[in-house]
Amino acid sequence: MIGIARRTKFLIFTIIYIFGCLLFEYTKFDKLIFLSAFVFLIVITNLIALYPGYSLKDTFYISFQPVVISVGTIAGLIFFPNLNEYFKLTLILASGFLLYISTLTNNLVIAEKIEDASLPLFRVGLIWTQILLIIQSIPLITIVYKLDLLFIYQSLIILLYFIAASFIYIHTLLLSRKNDAVSSREVLLIVTQMVYLPFLASISTSFMPAESFLRATFVTSIYMGMVGYSRNYIENSITRNLVVQYSLISLFFLIVLFIFNP
Repeated sequence: MIGIARRTKFLIFTIIYIFGCLLFEYTKFDKLIFLSAFVFLIVITNLIALYPGYSLKDTFYISFQPVVISVGTIAGLIFFPNLNEYFKLTLILASGFLLYISTLTNNLVIAEKIEDASLPLFRVGLIWTQILLIIQSIPLITIVYKLDLLFIYQSLIILLYFIAASFIYIHTLLLSRKNDAVSSREVLLIVTQMVYLPFLASISTSFMPAESFLRATFVTSIYMGMVGYSRNYIENSITRNLVVQYSLISLFFLIVLFIFNP
């Protein structure tokens, strides 16, 4: 696979992923063993698909999104066994599309290390990184809320995920020369800022008998606002309209959460 054109490798990688999801759905493998082997296969195949162009220290960054998408999809098939077969197939194909876009984005903004944020391709890759970060969070957080754990442990798992996702996003932002002046201490403060409100939102909604999907959507909307705020903070472009916009989005999902509260 290493000698094949990159886009062809990305397509093969996506097909392997979709085949693995279908294999899980229509066979009787041990769930935990299959999930572990599947995630390992996805990590290795992803690294091969993006090779060369990245260093060893980039391995975590380029593996994070494929792992999150894979775990979210397989765990969704486990925790929602009564879903319609056509819906499951749509879910698998949609996650395969997200995986393909994720690989393209990783190739653009991390593996190739484009260092000029003014380049149109870099800006597109950055936008897609943010979009994927939000989309992949909803199913994963939904699954966490389905786990038979105390709410504080659920919230801590979500917090750890947000911390990892935030460091990856900030790392992507700082690939541009324009943002090199941001110190490690400031990065830590920005990440803390990004995860604090979503963590509080997760704990606050734990006392509501709401559907896990609605809780996950609300918490993710809070995180989306903090991601956007942090990006504009780094780029020194925060405006009142930006804050109002993200606040209204979160307020909307909070109202939905109350309306559909059983």
